[in-house]
Amino acid sequence: MKKFTKITLSIAAGAVISDVIISDLLFNYAFNRNGFSIRVKNTLSPNSRWFMDQKQTIWEQTLPNGLKIRARFLPADDKSFKTVIVVHGFGSSSKYMGSYVRMFHDAGYNVLTPDLRSFGLSQGQYSGYGFQDRPDMVNWIKLINQKFGNKSEIGLYGISMGASTVMYALEKPLPNVKFAIADCGYSSISGELSYQLKDMFHLPSFPIIPTTSLLSKLLADYNFYQADTKKFLKNNLVPLYIIHGAEDKFVPTKNAYQNFNYNKGPKKLWIVKHAGHAGSLTQSRQTYIDNVTAFAKKYFSN
Repeated sequence: MKKFTKITLSIAAGAVISDVIISDLLFNYAFNRNGFSIRVKNTLSPNSRWFMDQKQTIWEQTLPNGLKIRARFLPADDKSFKTVIVVHGFGSSSKYMGSYVRMFHDAGYNVLTPDLRSFGLSQGQYSGYGFQDRPDMVNWIKLINQKFGNKSEIGLYGISMGASTVMYALEKPLPNVKFAIADCGYSSISGELSYQLKDMFHLPSFPIIPTTSLLSKLLADYNFYQADTKKFLKNNLVPLYIIHGAEDKFVPTKNAYQNFNYNKGPKKLWIVKHAGHAGSLTQSRQTYIDNVTAFAKKYFSN
């Protein structure tokens, strides 16, 4: 009996130790600035090189914890009070958003492209996955409204993690925000991590994801189980356009249907045939530009 108890305790201890080790590896792989995100190979597209050649200004805000986060502001060619905030995805940053920036700039709008916490020009060691970036989005909106006054009109656009950032920011009314567009965003951080854990490493979500959440709370100061669009979209009244590739294998297309169903207010859904993750613009370029800019024009004043 004693021998059986010792063996049982040894197995249990081994399981706990393995869980902690794997969860720590996952946390640093998925959340750390020096983890998976730096392994994502980005190259400057012709539109991103165009963006970098434009006369832009760097905006900055200081977080309560002292970290500085930054954004690139590109004014419209002709004076405009309409601004679109364009938010990048995981492993990317503002300077790689040229195709999206140019789409809105060509439509006559100012464009602000933030670098989320721990990405690009912004400080921070751990990714907030859009959830921790919510107050930062609110502050970027405040800065735009301060710049343009009572004539200010704002649209939100995000791709992948940026799309989730946009949706998480819709929890409360946002002054002068007229519309939001979310392309291939996940509905919950825990759901996306669970999917990736199974897809990339063939590992179960339990107990690894709960333990990783504890590490997130301890090291990054947030509980990612709270990040779910079901909570943040249930009272949203900002018109929301959800776009998703039909062949998305990184953020499964089912997330689009979940986000669409969770949203209370005016909404539109477009599943782009044959498009993979963040590939809808590439797959259906002119249709994408036409649809997105038409949505923006509909809700911006004429």
